[in-house]
Amino acid sequence: MISAEIPEDESQRLQALYNYEILDTEAEEVFDNLTLLASQICETPIALISLIDPNRQWFKSKVGLDAEETSRDIAFCAHAINQTEVFEVCDTLEDLRFRDNPLVTSEPNIRFYAGSPLISPEGYAIGTLCAISDKPKQLSEPQKNALQVLANEVISQLELRRKIQQVSTANERKTDFLTKVSHELRTPLNAIISFSQLMVNDSSIDLNEKHQRYLQHLDSSGKRLLALVDSILDLNKIEAGKMEIRYSLVDAEEFFTSLKTNMLRMADKKDINLHFTAQLRSDTKIYLDENKVIQVALNILSNGIKFSASGQTIEVNIVQYENELEIVIKDHGVGIAKKDMPKIFDKFQQGEQRKNYEGSGLGLMITKSLVELMGGKIQLTSNENIGTLVKVTLPFGDPDTNVLAQSPKKLELEFNTSSKILVVEDNEINREVALAIFASLGLNIIIAESGEEALKILDKNHFDMIFMDIHLPGMDGYQTTKEIKNRNSDQIVVALTADVYAEQDRRIVESGLCEIVNKPVDIQQLIAVLNRFIPIRT
Repeated sequence: MISAEIPEDESQRLQALYNYEILDTEAEEVFDNLTLLASQICETPIALISLIDPNRQWFKSKVGLDAEETSRDIAFCAHAINQTEVFEVCDTLEDLRFRDNPLVTSEPNIRFYAGSPLISPEGYAIGTLCAISDKPKQLSEPQKNALQVLANEVISQLELRRKIQQVSTANERKTDFLTKVSHELRTPLNAIISFSQLMVNDSSIDLNEKHQRYLQHLDSSGKRLLALVDSILDLNKIEAGKMEIRYSLVDAEEFFTSLKTNMLRMADKKDINLHFTAQLRSDTKIYLDENKVIQVALNILSNGIKFSASGQTIEVNIVQYENELEIVIKDHGVGIAKKDMPKIFDKFQQGEQRKNYEGSGLGLMITKSLVELMGGKIQLTSNENIGTLVKVTLPFGDPDTNVLAQSPKKLELEFNTSSKILVVEDNEINREVALAIFASLGLNIIIAESGEEALKILDKNHFDMIFMDIHLPGMDGYQTTKEIKNRNSDQIVVALTADVYAEQDRRIVESGLCEIVNKPVDIQQLIAVLNRFIPIRT
């Protein structure tokens, strides 16, 4: 037996192999199908996708063989990777290199071998697609050609697999980056929006008209920045397939009245005349994702308002059909040039005549994605300097197949204001925000600046409820919560976080956190959580 020579480019060849991250992975149907096809075309009982590492040949796919790998010293494929064409041994017993090879003298009793090298785009042979028989034979030229074609397809699939992995890794890194950016941006926004809201709603503050206007600008600017951050995060969730539809049973008349109120408020800010009509059926209840439908409608209206002049009219017509909702919004603004229409739903894109207007270019792209996520359709027609018409059709949810969420309503304060609450928060400004928000609800709280400090406080005190920041120095919120639950499994711990991806983190459940409240804090969400966990005892 003569073992194959080590290729001169061995180190580069091995690196090319390792780059595919394929060794010792599970079987994959696409490779098994190519191996089966090689066996059938070459008319051999055995076919393999064999990859050669420093010490062995490992089989990514195999037909007619039980072994997972063999030593490289005895591998026929180790010889084949030194070739550029099909390496063929018609009768191993007549070949000095193989006639006493253990793979010839014992199972699987190889008498015929043909292997086409798997050559990477860089030119390195990482293994072979081979056909093996226990009887002597010779491939015809069409069979050899077919084996080479199949070997090329193996490489194509490996390249595709690598690109998918790279995209997946890039998406994970993007999500990690956006998680950090989200946390860093939403933390100061929590202070800006929460404090401005508290001041706007505080009737005891006597501000002159100018300062009231400044405060309103501060509040609206904070909300605008938050909306931009949320748009980018929504886009990432949609692209990652992590955006969920949450259907709820909605009173149609109440829903459309609320939508009309929101739309009128938006239009009034720019002195736009809004003509709103809603044609309702007798059905009083409909199933839809209320928040996303509102987001779609307001996104389209906001776009129309942005590109309309003061005093112009926007028509909104909503029709409730038996199984779907139709929303038509028509403005008489700057419109969209014909050459810009093909890219209008692309992210970060705006038409030439719209570039002087503020905006991220994400609104329509996100709107289209949300509509399609809900199984609907969106159509846009526009004429430059005449206006734009957007038509959206959305199917209603099926109560028998969709998970229903509770429709949000303004909640009464039904929690026990004498409850003892601990808030764990490392950011100084956010600690002030927490004190102010809970005080506005009639609650006094104790603050811990770290997980370690929280545990020391809990050594001497009992709390009815704990609000836990997740991103803490030292022990993070997950670790701290796990330790708290180890000490007292009944302790209620709620995440209070600026990380909008936290709900998708398995550590939420593993640590024992029972709910999530996002920053900036939505007062209604906070009230709902307080009502649930520390209700007034009757």
